[in-house]
Amino acid sequence: MEIRQLKYFVAVADAGSLSAAARKVLIAQSALSKQMSALEAELGVTLFHRGNSGIAINEAGKVFYEYALGILKQLRDAKAAVLPGHGVLTGSIVVALPQSVSPIVALPLLQAVGRTYPQVELQLNEELTGNLVDQLIRGSVDIALFTPSGLPAEVSFTPLIEEDLYLIHHAHDPEAPSPGEVTLAQGVARPLVFPSRAHSHSTRAIVDQALEQQQRAPAAVAMEVNSVYILKSAVEAGIGPTIMPLNLVLREVAEGRLEAHPFAAPGVFRTLGICTCGTRPASNLRTLIAQLITQVVHDMCRSGEWPSTRLLPAP
Repeated sequence: MEIRQLKYFVAVADAGSLSAAARKVLIAQSALSKQMSALEAELGVTLFHRGNSGIAINEAGKVFYEYALGILKQLRDAKAAVLPGHGVLTGSIVVALPQSVSPIVALPLLQAVGRTYPQVELQLNEELTGNLVDQLIRGSVDIALFTPSGLPAEVSFTPLIEEDLYLIHHAHDPEAPSPGEVTLAQGVARPLVFPSRAHSHSTRAIVDQALEQQQRAPAAVAMEVNSVYILKSAVEAGIGPTIMPLNLVLREVAEGRLEAHPFAAPGVFRTLGICTCGTRPASNLRTLIAQLITQVVHDMCRSGEWPSTRLLPAP
């Protein structure tokens, strides 16, 4: 397998057309088709659906696509690591944030990187939690701000903050508890609108763990929604309450559309920290961007800009 075949494969997958990909990588369409056939022969599987309307990657192709992106990125990183920087930090880095974190920290992080390392190319991805770990291991993501829930041994985790979870419901919910703190039993008294178990690391899994510690059954679920925006809309529409961080509903609570209750019970919080793949080289760029993320998160916690959070001591 050759590096150019990976580049060609990614170009074809992105373009959805051999002719368009051939123009992009500057080779003849017939030569590109032969390269893709040779790649499939070496792998022992087909990577594309081929038809009159064009070409598209199949399920095996989708898996290989993620690995190809990771390999090509690692090659670019290796090249950048050995080039003289003349004292200026350069290169590209991919940072992934779960949907329950990106609304509060994405913009401050973008601004901080732009001010501190203007020559660095930052790609900031908002991801479902179930996708983050695979992307870290495959190398398509360098750093993730995530929870330690269910992390495999090859992923390193450095804790930064604890963040409380809140019971959230429609402002005019007739079955809502009285204002103020609620117990965990009150929080799960009705079926909740929650992420699916595959993407539950940042909220649902934490609630179920707290329930397990109290020897209670997992929370009943009215509807599974893997989108923070749609989930909040479902709660506001009265489909059911949810449990999530306060930072996600600050605007809705301020406008009187949703109400938030802190939990009196211990354990209804999540830990957030820096995740990296321990089996991949720790470049100077990755180290410095991780330090900058730490600084941004700590500053937001200290200032109150990120509400209901607590700093954790450095390991």
